[in-house]
Order: sequence, then C-alpha cells, then structure tokens
Amino acid sequence: MVSNCSPRIQILMAVYNGSEFLADQMDSLLNQTYPNIEILVSDDCSTDNSLSILEGYALGDSRVKLVLQNQRYGSAKEHFMALFQLADAPYVMTSDQDDVWDSTKVEKTLETMLANEVAPAFPVLVCTDLRVVDQNLTPIAPSFLRYSGMDASKLDFGYFLASCLVTGCTMMINAPLLELMKAPVDSKKIVMHDWWASLVAAAFGRVVYSNQQTISYRQHQNNSVGAERFSISGAIASLGEKKATELSTFPQVEEFVRLFGKKCPSEYYSQAKSYMKIRDCLNPISKLRLAGRADVWRHGILRNLATALTLLSIR
Repeated sequence: MVSNCSPRIQILMAVYNGSEFLADQMDSLLNQTYPNIEILVSDDCSTDNSLSILEGYALGDSRVKLVLQNQRYGSAKEHFMALFQLADAPYVMTSDQDDVWDSTKVEKTLETMLANEVAPAFPVLVCTDLRVVDQNLTPIAPSFLRYSGMDASKLDFGYFLASCLVTGCTMMINAPLLELMKAPVDSKKIVMHDWWASLVAAAFGRVVYSNQQTISYRQHQNNSVGAERFSISGAIASLGEKKATELSTFPQVEEFVRLFGKKCPSEYYSQAKSYMKIRDCLNPISKLRLAGRADVWRHGILRNLATALTLLSIR
C-alpha cells in the first residue's frame, strides 16, 4: 500500500522522434497510483514534434521536467547515461518513449525493491516481466520472459558478463546503485545502459526479477530493441548478429574491470578476467573452459548450446 510519506521516485525518459506513441507513454506515467514521482525527460534533437509534445506536458504538470535540452547524444545508451548523472532521488526508473505502463507499475516495483534492500548501502536493481503487444496494443505474448525463452533463475555476475534479460523500461535502481552508475564510465564501451546497470548491481548487490507483467511493451518498425521468440534454429540463423552482440560485451567487461576490478569481490574479478580471454583464445576447448571459469552458462541445454555456438564463432 502507498503511504503519505512515500519516497520520491524519478522516472528518466530519453526521447528521439517518438511523437507517434509519446502521448500514450506520458499519460501512463502520469496516471500512476504511486503519488510521489518526478519525470525527467530529455529530447535528443528530434526532427518530429516530440519536443512540442513534451513541452505541453511540462506546462500542464509540474511533475514533468524537461532537461538536457539542445544536446545531441545519438543513441539511447548515451542519452540515458547522461540522465543518470542528473538523477538524485532515492529510487530511479527508466522509461521508453513508446510503451504503456500499468497504473500500478511504480507502486508494485517499489514494493519488490523495499523487500530486497537488506542494508542501507546495498545496491539493488529490480526488473519485471512485461507483456508484448503490437503497435495498436493488440497482445502478441502475455510474458516477454516466456516468449523470449529466457531464464530468470540465474541472475548472478557470470550471467551478466555475456547475457542480459533486464529490459530498461521495467528497471528500478536504488540510490547506492545510482552512485555506482555515476562513476566515470566510457559509455561508448558499454552495450546498453540497462545491461551496464545489471552487471554493476550483480557485482556489488543484487538483481531481482519479478514475474509480474507491469507494462505493455510495444513492438513496431521503429523499435531500436525488440522482443524475439527464442528457438535454437533462430539462434543459429542469427549467429552473426549474436556474435556482434557478444563481441560488444568484451569492451564492456574491460570497462568494468578498469572501474571496479579492485573494488568488487575477488571471485568476480577472476570471472571477468577469464571472460576477457575468450575473445583472443583460438582453441575451442579452451574457449569453453574459460566460459566455465567465467560462469556464463545458464540453466537449459538449448540456451547453453546457443551461447557455446556464439562464443566458438568469435575469432
């Protein structure tokens, strides 16, 4: 239940040419049952009328703050990392520009967060399941987790070295994790802001997955990242794409080691170093052994087979 002394929650939104669905998203944020929210929204020099839509909301509701104006970031990753630098609330969430949040999303996510904060300085990231819909909000799948064939039972540091099931539009972080997110990271080396947050949270605290669906995750032709049904045949067919994604994880892990290698638990440092060696290893058996030392294997034969095929394709 929501109390009158509810902690402030900031919702960060990075917008670029989102006018088609932007009003739906903004309305769903402003219609939350949780009362104490502030929306920090930034427009990345859109060429459509996104900025004018946002200006209208900012004029009409004091909870909406337009920030970082007249700056070009060029990617959602860079844009969100800049927004994290401005955030200062006890809890912070991130929002896409084209989804629809359930009215109880903030309230339910905070309940999960409070149940998992075991100490005042303990970093926690909470994420939830979501329902997949088309551009008209017609249901495609009731659960993103099941649709994508992902496994939320192994959300440890090794998992996030090579994989990520956290979708930023369902993510909430607490103040201790926010401080770590403000470390001077080279954002060009990270894969995405949500993957980076997950890796850091797993190293110093906890990543918590809730199987509640809290948003309608809209799929349309302009999605930068979308939902895909998992199958081993699909994994093989998209091996080149997955190889490119996997290659992008190595600079991210190197950046983690640079920033946090001496501060994180020694076992995680060793796992990260083992993972970094996979890229330059030529022997297939040695690659798989390094993957084992890094503890990147997941639950499920098909997922592990797809991971192995991807790692073996890296030369």
